Amino acid sequence: MGDPMKIETLCWLLPVIFMLHDFEEIIMLRPWFAQNEALLRVRFPRVAARLLPHFKRLSTSSFALAVAEEFLVMSVITIITVELELYALWSAVVLAFLLHLLFHMGQYLMYRRYIPVIFLSVPAAIFCGWAVFQLNQFRPLVWSDVLLLTPLAVIALMGNLLIAHGLALRFERFLRENYVSR
Repeated sequence: MGDPMKIETLCWLLPVIFMLHDFEEIIMLRPWFAQNEALLRVRFPRVAARLLPHFKRLSTSSFALAVAEEFLVMSVITIITVELELYALWSAVVLAFLLHLLFHMGQYLMYRRYIPVIFLSVPAAIFCGWAVFQLNQFRPLVWSDVLLLTPLAVIALMGNLLIAHGLALRFERFLRENYVSR
């Protein structure tokens, strides 16, 4: 059947899977909002009133910058994991990412239509479960550490999401001031 995958390879698949998931969002978000804005305002008025103005301000370039920042954070966490063998930390980040994916699946179930993350959320979620299972086979995890670190990873990743979107808004202002004709 062959040798099992190296732990390092398994860990480095996380940023790859993260980017594949976010490529769908980068590519489809603006056209999807253009087509679905009216329905979102009717079905989810409070959420739409809060989120649509933010996303309408962001160009694809600005949104991609936010994703790039998140990818950088995910890659740094993976470097730290591989170099220092902090597999409980990595597992906590994978589980936080899995919760993010489950949130997207919940959005899809509520909206009952395509949303620009759903196609790759399912395979990414399968990867997350498989990766933690495989890692635990290679190096049994200290689950008390994983369970302690997972809520911290969720909070840190949510905080980073806010930072990334703030960075995207600042970049959007920079683009409009310097590159959009008046």
